[in-house]
Amino acid sequence: MTRALQNQPRSASLPRAEATSGHGRNLSLLWAGQFVNTAGLMMLVPIMPFYLEQIGTRGVAETQTWSGVAIAAPALALTVATPLWGRLGDRIGRKWMVVRALLGLAVAMVVMATAGTPVLLVIGRLLQGTLGGVVEAAAAFAGSTGSDAKRGSSLGKSFSATAAGALAGPVAGGLLVGAGGLPQLMLGIAGLAAALAVACAWGLREPGGTRASAGPSASAKPDEPKRPSARRVPGAAALALAAIGAYFGVYGLIPVYAEHVEGVLGGRGNASLWVGVLHSVMWGATLLGSFWWGKHNDLTGRPVRTFAIAAAGCAASIAVMSLPLDPYAMIPLRLVQGFCFAALAQSLFLHFSKHAPGEHRSAFVSTANSYLLIGQSSGPLLVGPLIGLLAAPGAVLVMAGACGLGCLLAIRPCLDEQHRDEDEVAGRKDLAGTDETRPIPAVTSQRGGVFAVPFRGWLINPHHLDALATRYATPWNDAAAPSGEPGASDAWRSGLIAQDGQPAFYAYEQAGPHGALRGVLASVHLDSALQAHEEISPERVDQLTRLMDRGRTNLDPALLGFCGDGRTTRLLATTARRKPSTEVRTRDGQTHRLWRITDRSAQDAITAELGARTAFIADGHHRRAAAQRYRRSASASGRGPGPWDHFPALLVDVTANRLRLAPVHRVLPHLDPNHALRTTSAHFRVHPLRGPLAHWLAALKRHAGQRPAFVLATPRGGFLLADPQPGFLQAALDATPPPLRSAHVAVLDSALIHQLWQFPGGDRRIEFQPNAAAAVRTARRTGGVAVLTNPPGQHDLESAAASGIRLPRKSTSFGPEPHPGLVFRVLDEQ
Repeated sequence: MTRALQNQPRSASLPRAEATSGHGRNLSLLWAGQFVNTAGLMMLVPIMPFYLEQIGTRGVAETQTWSGVAIAAPALALTVATPLWGRLGDRIGRKWMVVRALLGLAVAMVVMATAGTPVLLVIGRLLQGTLGGVVEAAAAFAGSTGSDAKRGSSLGKSFSATAAGALAGPVAGGLLVGAGGLPQLMLGIAGLAAALAVACAWGLREPGGTRASAGPSASAKPDEPKRPSARRVPGAAALALAAIGAYFGVYGLIPVYAEHVEGVLGGRGNASLWVGVLHSVMWGATLLGSFWWGKHNDLTGRPVRTFAIAAAGCAASIAVMSLPLDPYAMIPLRLVQGFCFAALAQSLFLHFSKHAPGEHRSAFVSTANSYLLIGQSSGPLLVGPLIGLLAAPGAVLVMAGACGLGCLLAIRPCLDEQHRDEDEVAGRKDLAGTDETRPIPAVTSQRGGVFAVPFRGWLINPHHLDALATRYATPWNDAAAPSGEPGASDAWRSGLIAQDGQPAFYAYEQAGPHGALRGVLASVHLDSALQAHEEISPERVDQLTRLMDRGRTNLDPALLGFCGDGRTTRLLATTARRKPSTEVRTRDGQTHRLWRITDRSAQDAITAELGARTAFIADGHHRRAAAQRYRRSASASGRGPGPWDHFPALLVDVTANRLRLAPVHRVLPHLDPNHALRTTSAHFRVHPLRGPLAHWLAALKRHAGQRPAFVLATPRGGFLLADPQPGFLQAALDATPPPLRSAHVAVLDSALIHQLWQFPGGDRRIEFQPNAAAAVRTARRTGGVAVLTNPPGQHDLESAAASGIRLPRKSTSFGPEPHPGLVFRVLDEQ
């Protein structure tokens, strides 16, 4: 589950309508602030040479030099200030950075409106960069708080405000520069920015958990790792240079472009008006492109590739503009440049935010923005001296080359991005062995505690460790006796395993191609504060209870997650430096190790920490329910308290060792595939899938980020089920509790399997398979279908926990699961 539940319990339980309303208000306020900021600045930028001539510059060289300095000044200041503001935003809240930026804009616009010399104008623009940065603050807000599935769209909408302001600004500047009305307009923008600052202070709402300082879990600890660095983002160095190159070319074109257009016209028209019109054309295309690229990034999940393509488009369009074309012929080139330019910043921000820890996303986005600002400031600064060496068309070609260099530098990170995506889908090793997973932290609460005690475990003798290679050689699954039959555990005790002489906790660790895990094995009281998230099957609980009764042995240890204070984690790390009591490498490539913890002070420290924590049942809902039923049976027979009051569990501190979550797919044997496709096509869009299973899962991942989507695997191929009709979902989920209606697994079970397909036999005939390849093989063997799905998202788990409602059974597969045969706990002795 998520630590956000601990920090923001109220936000997790907000009604959906309120959450949606807050998100819409955020977007509206951010959009307005960015529009005002960009319109105020861009009205000067394209006609900066003409405006500077009005306030005192003389000659082309002087005017171009001051133009470059004035255009670059805000970016220079922002390059230094933005990372600092970003870190402060992570600490005190990103909305206050937006408020601060709007107030800074108001101050800067007043200074610029009253500037009577080029020096004062530059000072005003330096103030805007140092104190302002509305666009950067809003982009950090959008890039750090949007959901993973729609963060690209949020950034696209955010940048559409920049495009809209840049579309309106040049037209206003071009019309007013000759009439002398720019200072009055600047003062009006200053007043509007101040009013918007007040509105944002009142109206902006940050989603729960976005502030790094919120909640006790964010408090600094002496043993915590250092602040993560944005330099660790994949391809960070190459992308930094690519961003500088691309923005150097785009913004370096601005001051030279006015000179170029004026030279093309040759006194045949109003150069300032044409410059404003052509800039507006570009930013109009940017406005449209912002939305399109945002959705494209969400769909493909490949922002680095988008950046490379967009940089190439900018380079090509700018290169052609170096020709002596009529202004009308430049219009389509500016459209191409503007459309491609819309993708650059938002794609870079999306890539950095995807690889940033949640509490540091604002700082990572701000660091990425600094790379852009270096190019944005250095381009206009250097173009002034460049104009003295080259004619305007030659300087335009240099800017095209800079954008092309940005494309080339992004190619290697783009290829690495493709390989990472393929590795994630393929499970890095073998698709048949593991599916894509993602880290999910646990939920914690201040209510109750986990009452864990040491126990005298039964460990396998060292010379019989090869029996554990299958990972399932246990007393209830023994080659010496049928599973569940009396005598199975007795056969194990006859020389194969031996009991420890004193109670112990057991440090457990595994590592290998399926992931790494470290935790403590303990005997956990059944009355402990354990949070469940899935429904259980009574039939399965009955079966497991019978196994416990017949074998007089507990089953596999449950997997529990908790958020600790570090004591247990440090003890386990110290213990793991010793030689393990048991070490075995299983056939799936995982290495499992076990250490005894018998020191009383260490045991007391573990007991004390767990006693103040609530644990989340990651895996083991049915085993816990079976242990509870066994205890009730023992109590009814008059046996009173005993070893049946506890059950074994592996407790993992997820603040140091996060669990991983994979989907659990459904296999419906003997369901007619033609019937399933025919009935589904009336309510979903059905797309045939080609290629290997990895491509199917990649398509599922792209579409499931927007709305419920599934892959229907049949003996004759795979089909993507996407874009369900809203009316169908509303009717099919009418009996489903509201917090679960957005969960894909609830849509699958309620709307598809039970209502649309009316699968006979109910859950008893459904096979649950955490491995996609195995699910597809089973469907082909039985002539039925397999339905591949994504795991529940963060919102689904939060909603279920906050409302006390459980997800359908077998909704999640947390792991990696502990080895079931390293240590056993029996029920017929203390």
